[in-house]
Amino acid sequence: MTSLADKIPTLNESDLKALRANAARLVEHGSAVQVTTAADILPLIDARLAEIASAPKPLVVRKRAAPKKKLAPVTGHQTALPDKTA
Repeated sequence: MTSLADKIPTLNESDLKALRANAARLVEHGSAVQVTTAADILPLIDARLAEIASAPKPLVVRKRAAPKKKLAPVTGHQTALPDKTA
């Protein structure tokens, strides 16, 4: 089984933030084993978050929507209302 420290480089930013919040909580309110493990992993999480923050963000290019086709106006029986006597 892989350790959590080995998985940190593959986690995205939101997962790392959640993991950091859980580790910080365990440092304050966990058992002795949890406190030492969380304290060991916090610097690794912080380093990876700093690495992600310093990386250049990809430029997002938004495409414009294709122009809508103009339709001919509706005429004739298509617009006529049904007759009440029919």
